[in-house]
Amino acid sequence: MGKIIAVVNNKGGVGKTTITVNLGHALTNRGSDVLIVDMDNQCNATSNFFQQVPDETLYELLDGDGLDPAKCIYPTPYDRLFFLPNTEDSGGLEPLFMAREDRGYSLLQQRLRDYVNQKYDFTIIDCPPNLGLFTLQAMTAADFVICPVTGGSKYAAVGLDRTINTIKYVQESLNPSLRFLRLVLNQIDRREGVDRAFITSAMLNYPGLVFETMIPRCTAVKQAEALGQTVIRAAPKATATIKFRKLALELLDMFQE
Repeated sequence: MGKIIAVVNNKGGVGKTTITVNLGHALTNRGSDVLIVDMDNQCNATSNFFQQVPDETLYELLDGDGLDPAKCIYPTPYDRLFFLPNTEDSGGLEPLFMAREDRGYSLLQQRLRDYVNQKYDFTIIDCPPNLGLFTLQAMTAADFVICPVTGGSKYAAVGLDRTINTIKYVQESLNPSLRFLRLVLNQIDRREGVDRAFITSAMLNYPGLVFETMIPRCTAVKQAEALGQTVIRAAPKATATIKFRKLALELLDMFQE
């Protein structure tokens, strides 16, 4: 049985897409079949894999009676890594969902969960930088939530608190089996006092809920994104690549305990 992980934070700029794409690639290097779902209609993850958006996307999966998931999932240039793209048009579905009595919260769960759990070891959902309807759909379909966070601002803590509260709401109202897995500390520079203080604060406030592996601030990540590649492919010896591989191993070890 596969595992579905939603990558969530209320705040933008924390690296949700970077974590999603590179963790997914790192997991394939460990022998896992991985699907990435782009739930964000800014489509940053989609643009990482496609120069032109395919005809069948998340929009077609969620619209109307839905589409066979197999028709909107595509291979990528990376072995064992597959992708369900999004389009900016999907934002137009939200008013339609809000008009429904059930708000469409379980729509992704109903149309995707059984299929992906049979096909992939991991499905990783890249969520929008908000706690709106599409993020709630993702968490209703997911087994686990990972929250990327960065330091350096009081707003990071505020955004995280809101995210944790929303996870609790989903657990109580929509998906009782959802589990908050871990925080991923991202874009960390241990030379900076503010980042060291942030690490200490995260460890104290969320004991046992922070990945030991932290992703460093690394120019190779931005360079890889500019090339439309994962940092693992573009810079296999970069510090960030080494850390993403360690993060994948840490995640796999958690599920083997």
